[in-house]
Amino acid sequence: MRKVTLLRRFGLVSAVAVGLATTPVAAHADGYDTPRSATVVGAGNTYAEGVAAAERRARQAVLAVGHDCTPGTYQNFGIYTSPGGGTWVFQSTHEAMCVD
Repeated sequence: MRKVTLLRRFGLVSAVAVGLATTPVAAHADGYDTPRSATVVGAGNTYAEGVAAAERRARQAVLAVGHDCTPGTYQNFGIYTSPGGGTWVFQSTHEAMCVD
């Protein structure tokens, strides 16, 4: 009786392990399987315009290589702000999964 319980436990653990191992494969079944990234610089007259310009240019650079891409993520870093605050320059890195 005890062996059956251990075998059942092993079977359940194996089934869970196999299910977890195949999950990442199913996540890219839609064809978004090629990682793409681009880092660019953008500027604007305000903080928000600077970030938006950098993100827009980074997204355009990724889409120039990938045919269709997920929304992805952005990492923005301030590079320069003019003393009066009239110019905001940011570096933006955009990472997305694309259809190859």
